Amino acid sequence: GGGWGGGGGGGGGGAPTTVDQLISLAGAYPLLEAGLTEAERVAWRDAIRRAAEFTMERWPMGNLNYWSTGAVGLVYASRAVEDAPEAWMGKARELIDATLAATNADGLLVGEGRGVDVGYNLAQTIGFVALYGRLTGDEAVLDAAAALLRTHLAFVLPNGAVDNSWGTRSYKWTYESGTKTAPGIHFTLALLEDRDLEFGRVADRALEFLVEHALVDGWVTQGPHALRRASAFPPCLYGTFARAQSVAMALRHAPVRGREVEAASAETIAAGGLEWRHFPTVNVVVVRTAEYAATVAAYGEISVVKRDFVPRGGSLTTLWWEGYGPTGFLQTSSVTDYRRQELIHMPFEEASESLTPRVELVDEDGRRWSNLYEAEATMEVRGEDDAVEVMVRGRLRDAEGAAGPGYRLSHRFTVVGVEKTVELEGVPAGVVQVVEPIVRIEGLVINQTSDREVRVGHADGDRTWGWRVRESSAPGQWAADETVAWQPFPAVDACSLRWRGRAEEDGRFSLRWTVERP
Repeated sequence: GGGWGGGGGGGGGGAPTTVDQLISLAGAYPLLEAGLTEAERVAWRDAIRRAAEFTMERWPMGNLNYWSTGAVGLVYASRAVEDAPEAWMGKARELIDATLAATNADGLLVGEGRGVDVGYNLAQTIGFVALYGRLTGDEAVLDAAAALLRTHLAFVLPNGAVDNSWGTRSYKWTYESGTKTAPGIHFTLALLEDRDLEFGRVADRALEFLVEHALVDGWVTQGPHALRRASAFPPCLYGTFARAQSVAMALRHAPVRGREVEAASAETIAAGGLEWRHFPTVNVVVVRTAEYAATVAAYGEISVVKRDFVPRGGSLTTLWWEGYGPTGFLQTSSVTDYRRQELIHMPFEEASESLTPRVELVDEDGRRWSNLYEAEATMEVRGEDDAVEVMVRGRLRDAEGAAGPGYRLSHRFTVVGVEKTVELEGVPAGVVQVVEPIVRIEGLVINQTSDREVRVGHADGDRTWGWRVRESSAPGQWAADETVAWQPFPAVDACSLRWRGRAEEDGRFSLRWTVERP
């Protein structure tokens, strides 16, 4: 929470969350007024006025999500108290205009942690733009919100989960809404259902994911494996109340679902095709087929996010595959090095290694270099009729950013799976390691069929996925490491496949392997 007040002095406040409290107070007051005493009414109205004036003085401030939230708070405040200044509504419109002006060339909102964060954009910012449109009857604002939502839906997976694997605030990524501490994707989708029938379909899937995979006795968990932890990583009050707020706003303000719209993309995928979209402003590519969904990310401006806090460097940050476990997450990702960036929201947890697929070099001094620390990688995308190849070039770096060997990391996607290639040059003495973490599911079986192939799947043997090396510059073999890798966000356990080898005398190393259903 945050303080309210006018001056920033001893009793003043400076927290952007003032607007969250303003919405709560001003939205609830008309519903509760009749049951309050006169003294209570005076106290409520005084708190609303003070918070509204604080917003007038200080906004826009903080991350982008507070701008549209502040606009809605001022609209509610204008309705809650008599003789509300007209300037409150004028300021609200200014904040909405400023929020919409933060749209980049790819149609993504910029300003969350000074960059792009899919989780907050979907679960709060766009939703409050839409709510402003609903409360004021502004059709142009609703159309603008719908346009933003269509773009951001590229990061909602077929199971209704949100892929915030690469955003600026992905350090608190949760599958069921994209981030732990925003209200949630549900009201965003519901408020715009009359603009596009697909929004309603996605809303149903998102709510189903929340109910079936993120609730324990009515509490929202941090992720699918949180309750496996020996420390009993419990559900959180914050996330639970946030989702309750989102669902309540959806129930109160959602319009009737709207007209049918063109659904060519869905039809193409259902017919066995492959679709992809490149977002060059953030160096991210998403791929969809009838069976799987994938994300490759090389987002990583150091001026925006810290080197070890966003998985970067051209790694596969999400691989969702229909039929793998209860949620479909075959490979996921996490921060590279866990720390409690937001103390009150991030638990005291012992995190192990990163969950992100990666290339590493451990030199003879024990120093680790990885593509995950590369913040300056370049991305090239080549589309073909039946495939798309994503090529990223950069340098392996250590945690401080010192440059090591150059690398080229390629992902070539087809309808049957993905082929990965890594090429290194200038490798000093040391061990090169390709790490492929696999999300652990109940009854997971790892079967090493040869030095070059490993199959993972369900205990019943009905569904398997294979990692197979096609070419290598040096002898090596897959090694299955079943030591549990754990990160509190997205609260997932994983085990890892590792290919270890050494570079050739000229300092070169290469490996090509595939991930597909055998």
